[in-house]
Amino acid sequence: MEKRPYFVLGDALANIVVATAAIAASSAAIGGDMGMLPGMLLGMLLGMLIALIISMGILAPMLGVMEILTPCMLGGMFGGMWGGMWDLSGGEIFQWGAATGLGALVFVYTMNAVLGGPQRLDRLLTQAGNED
Repeated sequence: MEKRPYFVLGDALANIVVATAAIAASSAAIGGDMGMLPGMLLGMLLGMLIALIISMGILAPMLGVMEILTPCMLGGMFGGMWGGMWDLSGGEIFQWGAATGLGALVFVYTMNAVLGGPQRLDRLLTQAGNED
């Protein structure tokens, strides 16, 4: 994952936008009228569709496909689930969107660090030198 400030800030803003859009759309379309489980399932599908459109169509050329797709899809999925379960409006949509987007980003960055393990610079340099 990128650690340069431009990309980290871009990832954070992208996740907030995607999660907020997913919550707004699923809350407007479903809004808790169907019950919790069907609302979550339909909201999840709608949120993932919105995340795919926004992240691949708008954000990927600026921030990179692999860096933006996983956290945005996670934020869109969870955002759609929140909006499908509850009828949210105005400030609630933005609050849930910001929390969901940032939570998904922190989760992905944390899992990347945990699963990637500690990296040693000397080992990486010797591997790069042996590839010739």
